[in-house]
Amino acid sequence: MFESNDTLKTMREDGNGKKVNSQEIVSASNVSPALPPADNQLGSPSRPVRVFAFVSILVGGLCGGLIGYAFTDLQCSGDCSNLLGLSALIGAIIGAVGVGVVSILVLRAMTEWRTKHKKP
Repeated sequence: MFESNDTLKTMREDGNGKKVNSQEIVSASNVSPALPPADNQLGSPSRPVRVFAFVSILVGGLCGGLIGYAFTDLQCSGDCSNLLGLSALIGAIIGAVGVGVVSILVLRAMTEWRTKHKKP
């Protein structure tokens, strides 16, 4: 009975649900494929491009806030200061998120394009 408990401690399940000895897992993890050296310059966009993307997200949020404010201002009569502020905030968030998604896609595309064309 004690022998089965000891073997259960050393047995693990792999991804397929098959029982594998923990010593086999350790020995298999010691083998690693030879990877090419990473080139950090091609891995990320340059600093001015990232700053431009950040500024464009801020401008998109500002424009979204102004659109939300103006849209509510046209439809509301009387004292609507809370509603104006809320719609400006919602518009700013929507505008910033939209421009942020587009800027991330553009930065990834630029990085991919540079890595494909600069390889020797």
